[in-house]
Amino acid sequence: MQLAKNDALLTALADHLRLPLLQIARLSETKHQHALQRIGIISEQSLRLVDAYVMATTQQELLLEPISAGAVMADVAHVLDDFARAANYQIIIDQSTPTGLVMAHQPTLKMMFLMLGSSLIEAGLEREAIDRRLILGSHRSSRGVVVGAFNSSLELTQDVLNLTRQLHGRASQPAPALGGAGAAGLAIADNLSYQMQTPLKCYRHKALKGIGSLLLPTSQLELFV
Repeated sequence: MQLAKNDALLTALADHLRLPLLQIARLSETKHQHALQRIGIISEQSLRLVDAYVMATTQQELLLEPISAGAVMADVAHVLDDFARAANYQIIIDQSTPTGLVMAHQPTLKMMFLMLGSSLIEAGLEREAIDRRLILGSHRSSRGVVVGAFNSSLELTQDVLNLTRQLHGRASQPAPALGGAGAAGLAIADNLSYQMQTPLKCYRHKALKGIGSLLLPTSQLELFV
């Protein structure tokens, strides 16, 4: 079962990388400074996707520890800044209420955020989204702390994720509601989140729809002592 899932992820990855590799080949034919900058951004995004795939398919037992979700989101915003600017997107970090530390595996959470952020930006480009903002947000809920990526222009519902899991490995387009651009990143992000024992779900952050994980705040640990 795990092998089949990994094969499906590899298929999605290969499909996703065709376009950036083609773009790099075309841009390399010119020596304009703008083209060289674009090659750098596209290459970084492609390598990041490959790194995420390797992380998502590596069998390992993750050690969850108290971390700051806000610090992770700030790091992700910095890493995605060039890509977002090239896409005319603004990245905003929004923590509605203080959430304190959460239990997570920091490298996995960061990579999950990178994949979610990239997927939503790329999907917005494909659909010519009106709202050119990517919100990296966190807020408390009755069950824990929701952390995720949000945008008002995309049709993000639980059906999108459910359909993604049903079609994954059986169709070249595992995330039809997000368009072709966000498919591989979403699938890999879901796998990364699952490794932290918290599969991705659709959540609302204020008036925005998005996709994220439900993490356990460290304060809840006291209840189990």
